Amino acid sequence: MSHRVRGYPDVLDTHLEVGGRRVRVLRAESRASEASAEPQLLVHGLGGSAATWVEVMSGLAAHGPVVALDLPGFGRTAPLPDDRLTVRGYVDVVLEAAEALGWASFALHGNSMGGLVGTVLAARHPDRVARLVLVSPALPPRLPVGLVLPSRATLEGMLPVALSSVTAAALGAVGLAGPSLSQRRDRAMLQLIFPDPDSVDRRVLDLMAADLTSPELSPETRRSALLGALASIAATWTDPRGVWRAVRRVQAPTLLLGGTADALVPARTLRAVLAARPDWEGHVLDDRRHVLMLEDPEVYLDLVATWRRRTDAAA
Repeated sequence: MSHRVRGYPDVLDTHLEVGGRRVRVLRAESRASEASAEPQLLVHGLGGSAATWVEVMSGLAAHGPVVALDLPGFGRTAPLPDDRLTVRGYVDVVLEAAEALGWASFALHGNSMGGLVGTVLAARHPDRVARLVLVSPALPPRLPVGLVLPSRATLEGMLPVALSSVTAAALGAVGLAGPSLSQRRDRAMLQLIFPDPDSVDRRVLDLMAADLTSPELSPETRRSALLGALASIAATWTDPRGVWRAVRRVQAPTLLLGGTADALVPARTLRAVLAARPDWEGHVLDDRRHVLMLEDPEVYLDLVATWRRRTDAAA
């Protein structure tokens, strides 16, 4: 059942049939002229959902229609039994979603794991991605950090770190993460994402917390998706060559955004990417963290709009 998102009247919460899946999406209708409108597809990070984009969707609609989706195993999208809950599996799902929307090409915005998905997709399907916006993308360092993939036990031990993401912070902030999490830890998780936790819009946190506890997915399904995605990301860290080949193959105009205070994607990794791709526009902002579109949506929208004007002028 479709409905307007509370507090965000321009954003519709609905579903899309994608390859036999019922994929939850948030949609904002285009406010651009028909001639200039460019579809925009937004992909969340590990432990996140479409709600991580809600603060910028209305603003992005000035450039064309906007759709943010929940990847299978996250938010409110249940995976199919044979879904690959990996980076490459999610590349296929994003492409299938674009097909279901009737979008031959589109601008792709990806945060964290979504940025890794977007990079691989743009490299493999250059005809589909017209522009690429990477927000603190989960790209590995150029040198491998180890030679052996983590065991399942190790990955399960890493889950608290993975869950110290926007969604986990939301859960702690609204009191849904359980009594074992103290207010001090809740605030520490929020500070991974926001310099000033008190500035966080409660509406966004409520949305993300509701997504993580929705009955569409069981806790076991969510855990399985987290483990699969985390193992897939870990594989790129043990052998980063494939991802860096993808970085070099991207043809779309690309905007890379991040922050010097990001504890999850270091600024040095972003600067290494920009050194490898000097044709990309990049902004590593002082004192910003992992989710610029939530931390400072106006700055995000301004940077995207200015970059779009520059790429349009250069075309």
